[in-house]
Amino acid sequence: MLILLTLLTIALNATIFSDQVPQQFLANVQMAAIALPTLLLIVLMLNLGKNNRSEQNNKQQTETEDQVSAPAAAKETTCTDTNEAAVVQFLAQLQEKGRILDFLMDDITAYDNESVGAAARIVHQGCNEVIHDNFTVETVFEGEEMEHVSLADNYDSRAYRLTGNVPDTAPFEGNVLHRGWKTTRVNLPQVITTPANLSSARTIIAPAEIELD
Repeated sequence: MLILLTLLTIALNATIFSDQVPQQFLANVQMAAIALPTLLLIVLMLNLGKNNRSEQNNKQQTETEDQVSAPAAAKETTCTDTNEAAVVQFLAQLQEKGRILDFLMDDITAYDNESVGAAARIVHQGCNEVIHDNFTVETVFEGEEMEHVSLADNYDSRAYRLTGNVPDTAPFEGNVLHRGWKTTRVNLPQVITTPANLSSARTIIAPAEIELD
């Protein structure tokens, strides 16, 4: 799923910058170019929570045999719940400042392109603020797109994805289609809650708003 979202994001951005998008479809393409990276980021956050849970499980397996099993199980459950709550609260920030779910969950077929474009601008501004609050984002490749590069056989396969006619051995030479993104700072929301409302922290992204009479 990560690969599919990444490829779709690259394709959409390439389409926008190619200046070949008909005007009547431009707003929809721009909207998708905003929504797909956001979905990709959410999936990455969910995977981060899973990795944290895996690390916690490995730590539990190495503990001494005389440790009481019930408290250990309770501790593991609490850690898992807290990680999931942090991911949900991050999504809550995207909703609060960027209205990302209002935008993605709405049926926009009834709106004209100008209305969709105006909404996309609001989503972009709010989500951009949340991203900068929680991450320091930099490009993986510091040069320019379409720059020619050569990678040795010890290149970081997580930082660079090879496409096209990939040879069996290095050097791998080609042009940079996308410079990639990396983060040098992660500051996910710190969930401070009680066992009584932890369930809500794991599930409620935005509360229902009730205006009293």
